Amino acid sequence: MNAGKFIAQRLRDKGNRIAWISVALSVAVMVVAVVVVAGFKSEIKAKVTGMMGSVTLVAPGQSPINEHYPFTDSISWLAAVDSLRSVTSISGVGYRSGLIKTDEDIHGLYFKGVDSLYDMSFFEAALVEGRLPDFSAGISNDALISRPLAEKLNLRSGDRMTVYFIGDDVKVRRFDICGLYDAQLEEIDQSFGLIDLRQVRRLNGWEKDQVSAMEVRTTRRADIDAVSGIIENIGFTSVQDDDPAVFVMPVTRIYAHLFDWLALLDLNVLMILALMMAVAGFNMISAILIILFRRISMIGVLKSVGMTNRAVTGVFLRKAAALVGKGMLLGNALALGLCLIQKYTHVFKLDPENYFVGYVPVDFNWPGLVLLNIISFIVIMLILSLSSAFVSKVSPAVTMKVD
Repeated sequence: MNAGKFIAQRLRDKGNRIAWISVALSVAVMVVAVVVVAGFKSEIKAKVTGMMGSVTLVAPGQSPINEHYPFTDSISWLAAVDSLRSVTSISGVGYRSGLIKTDEDIHGLYFKGVDSLYDMSFFEAALVEGRLPDFSAGISNDALISRPLAEKLNLRSGDRMTVYFIGDDVKVRRFDICGLYDAQLEEIDQSFGLIDLRQVRRLNGWEKDQVSAMEVRTTRRADIDAVSGIIENIGFTSVQDDDPAVFVMPVTRIYAHLFDWLALLDLNVLMILALMMAVAGFNMISAILIILFRRISMIGVLKSVGMTNRAVTGVFLRKAAALVGKGMLLGNALALGLCLIQKYTHVFKLDPENYFVGYVPVDFNWPGLVLLNIISFIVIMLILSLSSAFVSKVSPAVTMKVD
């Protein structure tokens, strides 16, 4: 057996407990921070893309919420986009602004027209009352609005609402509120309602193949900006003469303020990680220095029998690595256990008006967590390598003379 390894295995010190507990707590804080921020990013991204799609094709110079400049949905290169592994669906949508009038109040709203093939999974998950609209048969009068808006207007699922559409002339329609959803995104919740795409086309005077925008949905973990770039390249290289002119707009640009906020969370997490690694590292180096002071005579003996400074330092670094590993295992167990409890019970609540979600979200990015542990271990061990300076200054002649 290697002599350094043999000696390290037999080193015992009662002060070690404080060191590895410090590492455990620091690692636990880091893991929780990473998992929670990943949860925020995943949940808010899912909500925004559920409402608007991940990438939107729009008329040149227009926003996705466009009721004046439609284009046809027969774009030749969409088949190539649909074949991308990260793309799950492509749907045409239409918009028309209107005014909901009740006996007591009036409220402006964008009505988003969708068809029976539209992916309703997001609205199904956010549904809190009633049912989803059914657009599979004839032109439907079903409408899905948000619960905050319904409460503001004193409306409920099953009620009939009167909507005024103002343009060159005023058009009045009555819709049946089939259900209420709550995405917990106040700005979006009170601005959008779902109706039949055929209703929007009729109100706007469009042809049966015209849309305001085409929404491209991607898998949950897809890089939206990267997919947007790929789609833009496909459109640039495959466009035909009879294709409508469209721009590619990722949802990260449409709701830039939300994604900028998420980017700030990333910065906060980096600061937490750096601080916790430093705390764990310097607590560990304090523990190792205590061990070194208590073993100063042993260091002198080892050096006197021919062990180099590097070999002697290796003895104590092996001991430190075992303590760090023990602490990291405990820290990961504590953090992951707490996060799993939160994932399935939502015991820690939040105010959705401020945080866009009603509970602390968690998302386990396992490759990222493994990388975090590897980097943490390396950084802590690099900090501990400073102990080599102490070992190099120990003189065998002095220590053995003192003994």
